[in-house]
Amino acid sequence: MAQYNAYKSYNIEQFEPRVVTNSNAAPKMKPAPQKRPQLEILKKPRMTAKAFLEESQTGAKQARKIFIISALVLAFMFVVIYSRVQLDEINREISSIEKSITLAQSDTIKLDNQLSSMVSINKVEEYAANVLGMVKVQDYQVVYVDLSADDSVVVANGKQAQKTDVINETDK
Repeated sequence: MAQYNAYKSYNIEQFEPRVVTNSNAAPKMKPAPQKRPQLEILKKPRMTAKAFLEESQTGAKQARKIFIISALVLAFMFVVIYSRVQLDEINREISSIEKSITLAQSDTIKLDNQLSSMVSINKVEEYAANVLGMVKVQDYQVVYVDLSADDSVVVANGKQAQKTDVINETDK
């Protein structure tokens, strides 16, 4: 290679193939001839009808296998997606029910507070005094009945009847 080399520090000629000869003289550096690959045209022999039928059957079997596997994969993906959608709908329903429960609980607390404020003893006493005109009972107004004595009945004309007389008259 006797070409102009702008970069003399790189000696690429060392990596070229060399032809070795047995002589006393120093071997000359010649590049090895490069062989070009020869293209060969291969002719495929014609298939017989039986071989063609067997090959088409194996191809059909493989196509069926691929179709069945892809159908199963698609069905599995559909089932997974459908179950996720159902799960999402159930979660939304649970969330809305929990919100309504929380709202009902807060309403219950509010109504309990209103009821306790309306039915408190102070409110009842105030209503009885102001609206109905009632007053609290005083000690002198209390009458005690002594039921430890024998029972007796006073008849309208002032006679006292005994318990036995009342029982006999009711039997008649």
